[in-house]
Amino acid sequence: MKRLTEAERAVLFGMFDGCCAYCGEELGQRWHADHVKAVLRRHELYRDGSPGYKTRLVGADKPENHAIDNFMPACAPCNLSKATYTLEQWREVLAGYVGALHRNAPTYRMAKKHGLIVETDIRVEFHFEKLAREAA
Repeated sequence: MKRLTEAERAVLFGMFDGCCAYCGEELGQRWHADHVKAVLRRHELYRDGSPGYKTRLVGADKPENHAIDNFMPACAPCNLSKATYTLEQWREVLAGYVGALHRNAPTYRMAKKHGLIVETDIRVEFHFEKLAREAA
């Protein structure tokens, strides 16, 4: 798969005025070009004499998804969280974070107990969806 050109990355960066398509925060310097529909890369581990293992790309499933119209500009945390999920799968994963925080983080529970956190069950709406809704 060929890398995006600088011109393609510039267009992608400007799609949402330099903001992440998912959370809406400014992209900054180290932003990612996310495949909305994942390209599943296959890697293999190897040794080259140095300590530990290294990895190299050996192929990809769904290479047809490596198309400019399948990219969104994403901040690194959103892209890493999204991984290979579909948008609907990722939306469910994000919604589950509240329960995981309640279950696993005593400081979260204490903050919630004292009214500092108010949980909601709203549907996760991504930045690009909000912009489209507001434009309609």
